[in-house]
Amino acid sequence: MNISDSNIQLLGRYLSGNISSQEREIVELWIDESVENRNMYEEFQDLWKHSGVRASFYEIDVNEAWNKLNARIEEEELVLPASVEPQRKSPHIKRFAYAAARVAAVLVIAFGLYFIFGQSGSGEMIRYASNQVQQDPFLLPDHSKVFLNKAAHIDYPEQFSSDQRLVQFEGQAYFDIAHNPDKPFIIATGNLRVKVLGTSFTLCSCADREEVVLHLETGKVLFYTVNPDDESVLEQIVLHPGQKGIYNKSTGLLSREEFNGQNHKAWKSGVLEFVKAPLTDVFKSLERTYDIQVVTERSYDDLYLTARYQSDTPDQIFESLHLIFGLDYTISDQKVSLK
Repeated sequence: MNISDSNIQLLGRYLSGNISSQEREIVELWIDESVENRNMYEEFQDLWKHSGVRASFYEIDVNEAWNKLNARIEEEELVLPASVEPQRKSPHIKRFAYAAARVAAVLVIAFGLYFIFGQSGSGEMIRYASNQVQQDPFLLPDHSKVFLNKAAHIDYPEQFSSDQRLVQFEGQAYFDIAHNPDKPFIIATGNLRVKVLGTSFTLCSCADREEVVLHLETGKVLFYTVNPDDESVLEQIVLHPGQKGIYNKSTGLLSREEFNGQNHKAWKSGVLEFVKAPLTDVFKSLERTYDIQVVTERSYDDLYLTARYQSDTPDQIFESLHLIFGLDYTISDQKVSLK
């Protein structure tokens, strides 16, 4: 591989990770071809690193990087770090340095836009939103299935990148992720991340709720928080089937609990099932399922409900509670008041 501008672009894509498997093989074969090639690659790697092009999620400041690279292009010569021994410098390195800076100046704009949208892949970001509960799945480019609850939305690329499948999400949804051990699926919501290889779960990340909650049904999930400035991991837990991960937005803390039943996805299935459940817990399930507020004047932990509801409305459910426990209630808009 000769040191032309096009090959410098290829090396730039290699260092940034935005490269096909075939191109990666070409670069690595060239590096291993000779000691001179490896030395030249290491010099380019140092130049690339010190030119300010960084490939991490939300890390590139396009304007700052552009100004930094322009300043370097104006310099008479790019200065190599002291760790690079003078005798190893290739005769091509000065032209190589200028070419690298020119290419980096172009790439930083492309990568800046690319990483602003989360290293998500090629093409424009697409938003899919729902104003009602979806009974049929929405298919992502990798054929993963997503059932959105009303008012939920997901942002995804036309095509996922070569090393990961990254989406932005807000709201409530059921995910059935296509298995691909070589390309993890990552959901970004605020500074919380959900990383899976192939699994199914419900995720509730609603703006009006204090907690983000994931109920895992199959597979395994890495549930973690990141520093929004540099994407470094702050805290992480691993979830297994039958466990739910909880992220508290106020404290920034993660926790893990066991769960039973399927009421967490009643918004999708239409089925609510209670077995000796305190009425206080029943009210919480009804609030989450129907997006209503239940106002009570006392605790109802001394009353227990065993019942199964399928496709019932809040009016029908509270009428049954009136018949069973003698509870008086009124419903106005999305608010239920118990007397």
